[in-house]
Amino acid sequence: MEARLIKDAAAFAQLEPFWNPIVVQSSSNTCHSTFEWLFTWWRHFSAGRNLLLLVAYEHGTPAGLAPLYVGNGEMESRDLHFLGQGLSDYADFIVPRDRPDIMEELVATVLAYRQLWNGIDLEEIPSESPSRVFLDRLRQVGGTPAEWQTTVRCPYLPIEGSWEAFYATMGKGFRHEVRNKVNRWNKLNSHPGEGQELCCIDRREVDGVFVDEVVALSDKRRSADGHRSPFLNNPDQEFLREVLPLMGGRNQLRVGEVRTAGVLLAFVLSLCWQGVVYTWNTQYDPAYSAYSLGRMALVKLAEKSFSEGCHELNFMRGEESYKFEWTQVSRTNLALRTEPMVEPDGDQQTSRGRGALQATQGERSN
Repeated sequence: MEARLIKDAAAFAQLEPFWNPIVVQSSSNTCHSTFEWLFTWWRHFSAGRNLLLLVAYEHGTPAGLAPLYVGNGEMESRDLHFLGQGLSDYADFIVPRDRPDIMEELVATVLAYRQLWNGIDLEEIPSESPSRVFLDRLRQVGGTPAEWQTTVRCPYLPIEGSWEAFYATMGKGFRHEVRNKVNRWNKLNSHPGEGQELCCIDRREVDGVFVDEVVALSDKRRSADGHRSPFLNNPDQEFLREVLPLMGGRNQLRVGEVRTAGVLLAFVLSLCWQGVVYTWNTQYDPAYSAYSLGRMALVKLAEKSFSEGCHELNFMRGEESYKFEWTQVSRTNLALRTEPMVEPDGDQQTSRGRGALQATQGERSN
């Protein structure tokens, strides 16, 4: 076994045939570890950063991955980050389960390249990750020790049994509200021949027209209550315009929509990977907030997930109250961070990246 450093996008691209099969074997088997997500992210966010992608080869074949980058010291401090950091809800080394030897090799190689990085800012590592014990080896490197920090809970719903049995557990109040608001809409807004009924649509692929609709809807919400969205952040939006059609074309996307007369009123945009549906972004038209259209879209998405035999509905990072209407079960994410250095004048030397990443984390909640 040997580990090699991948430093450019062309060599990164050549890993595509091997990448997702390793993901599937790993404990970091999530939508945000896939080649589609991380390679596209690097295409859009590589400016001012140096790729530090480490690949463990066994008998000449890629067998494990450390998807990392480092700031170039000018636009961003020279801290270790995960690829995708800021827009990814989960991140980790990508190593087959029960292969601690591969993890050991990758961590040893990170240490061997110590001259390339100054500090550590590794976010959204699941607390149950087997890599934690190995990453502890990085903590005492250099003058300032890194510390584990809790970042956020990630609620999820194990899918068991039938949709009908589960939905009955949501309580009469929840079910009646959804049904009554549909009836209220139809009573007030639907007239024969006008086609104003609410229509719930299950979308598997998206294009630029759909993204334009999402941007317009997100802008309405921002104008109404200041709600932030990655679709209104230009670098994030351009990344999403590329990655979402790509993932849709590979059966990695689920979108629950609510429309009337063809107009998009609400959606739940989900990523789908290995039987898990990840609700990554939700939005609704604030002009119709009284109808709980976002909830309606989520109900339809959940029903579809049950019927298709998925085994988990993952609400991803964040503790918004609506998530806990569905489940009381959650996982916890951690970060391994070196504290910012204090300059002689008393100012903290922080990276552009860390501030930007923290700002991004609040942009996707409904």
